[in-house]
Amino acid sequence: MQSPRAARPLASPGSTVTIKQLAEALGVSITTVSRALNGYSDVGEATRSRVVEAAQRMGYRPNRNAQRLVTRKTHAVAWVQADNDRKFVDPHFVEVMAGVLRGARSAAYDIVLTSDTPEHELDVYDRYVNDNSVDGFILDLPREDDPRISYLLERGRPFVVHGRESRHGRYGWVDVDNYGNFYKLARLMVANGHRRIAFINGDERYTYALYRRRGVADAIADLGMPEQAVSYFAAHHPMGDAGLALTSKALEDEAVTAIIYSSTLMAMESHPAIQRSGRALSVATMDDELHYLNLSPFGAMISFVRSSLRDAGVALIGELLRQCDTGGGPRGKLIPSTFSIVPGLREESLALPLPPHRL
Repeated sequence: MQSPRAARPLASPGSTVTIKQLAEALGVSITTVSRALNGYSDVGEATRSRVVEAAQRMGYRPNRNAQRLVTRKTHAVAWVQADNDRKFVDPHFVEVMAGVLRGARSAAYDIVLTSDTPEHELDVYDRYVNDNSVDGFILDLPREDDPRISYLLERGRPFVVHGRESRHGRYGWVDVDNYGNFYKLARLMVANGHRRIAFINGDERYTYALYRRRGVADAIADLGMPEQAVSYFAAHHPMGDAGLALTSKALEDEAVTAIIYSSTLMAMESHPAIQRSGRALSVATMDDELHYLNLSPFGAMISFVRSSLRDAGVALIGELLRQCDTGGGPRGKLIPSTFSIVPGLREESLALPLPPHRL
């Protein structure tokens, strides 16, 4: 025969189960249910398991607003963007966002994505900080001495940066080895006999592009070659549609025998210009593993250094939520890179040690 406690009815279909109903069904206090569901150590494991099982069976969902009053956490993080229509169709941004959303979903966090004009961006951060409407922030495309980073460091709020600038020891970040990857690509080209190289970079207002340029320049200097061995071209962000124009400009120099690209988007767009030139060029590029691009036809034509932007997005939200949930100090994370080199090229230079990074 069932006990009266077990016989108590569950909430009717479609209704919202409250913590009071859950406590009554279990015959325990509301405080016990709350502390069991929130992982407090003063609740025994048997009681915790019983509460969790009943919550799942009854379809109990915690009231976010009530939780916020107790924990002072919103389970939301902000990602503030400059108001740039082209940014929101940039495949690089979409890949990072896909990773961020995947990581946030698994941790039951929401992403507050908003934008404002560059001159008012800091006002958005200030509003979110002052009304405590988010637990932390994601920043991307940092510049040197970035004012967003300065503001959040001053206010002591959790944040993570996709990229780095000179103060990266003081905040959480996720990045690829921009300097090292492009140092190696430049050294690869020289090791294979190229003495006139074009480097078609991203937007050098941002640190990722600055460090890539620095890697190329340092490799050329360390090999004892003149600065004029490399011609530098920079796109504006987003950089995909600059590939054809900048490649055509680079190929005006008939001495150029190799091109290094900052993105597969630019490398793919430039392919018609390279074909029209009729020149046997050696090409290398950064491949961010953009899922909509099929690069398999170019495996025997282009050398790649690969690193996943989607993995970077997952790591970004992971680092931020670690700070928010544990109160732990910030950490940095490098997303691994792998090289895929055109058959027949000499690859020994890739195994050589790098000089100390200038970061």
